[in-house]
Amino acid sequence: MTDTKFNIDPPDLPEERINKHKDFKKLLYNYQLATKPLYKTALQKFRYKRVLIIILLILLVMFLLIEVNDNEDKNSESPPEKEQIKE
Repeated sequence: MTDTKFNIDPPDLPEERINKHKDFKKLLYNYQLATKPLYKTALQKFRYKRVLIIILLILLVMFLLIEVNDNEDKNSESPPEKEQIKE
């Protein structure tokens, strides 16, 4: 086994160092960030909502372009109408 020394009676910390870590807001923020599931945090931030909206708009435009292109192809592929013979 290794020889491990434990300092049972450490010296007291200075007040400055103790007060540096007395930030309840930061503690609460870190706790909420650590306990909130990852799948809920991504869409709650504003920048992720903006990215999601941009991606959806791009997909919508692509879908509309494909539909318009398909409709034009169907119209051009339709056989020409038979001319009626006048008698």
